[in-house]
Amino acid sequence: MNKLAVLGVFVAGMWFCSGDQSAQAQSATDKLGRGLANTFLGVFEVPNQVINTYRENTGKYTANRDRATVKAISVGTVKGVREGIRRTSHGIWDTITFLSPGPGGNNFKSRIKPEYITETYDY
Repeated sequence: MNKLAVLGVFVAGMWFCSGDQSAQAQSATDKLGRGLANTFLGVFEVPNQVINTYRENTGKYTANRDRATVKAISVGTVKGVREGIRRTSHGIWDTITFLSPGPGGNNFKSRIKPEYITETYDY
C-alpha cells in the first residue's frame, strides 16, 4: 500500500471513531482517542468554518447569498485557521496528558467545545 492510502484509511478511521461519543470522557483511553482525533482532524476546521459562516449569513433572499459567499470565503477561512490551530493544540495536549484527569479532578472532560469536529456547533 502506498503512503497516501494508509493515511486515508487512518484519517477515515479516526473520523468514524470520533463521532458518537458522550459529552464527557470518562477514562484515559477516551481522552487519548479524543486527543488523537482532534490532532489529526483539526485541519478540517477550515472547510467546516467556511460552511458554518455561509449558513449563518444566508437569509431568505437571494441577494444575501453573494454577500454570504464572500464573507464565508474571507471570514470563514480566518475562523477556520484559528479554530484548526486551537483544536489541533488541544488534541496534542490531550494526547500528551491522557493519563492525567486534569486540574480539580475534572474526570477527563474535554476543554474544547464541541468535543469532536463531527459534532454540531452551537453558536
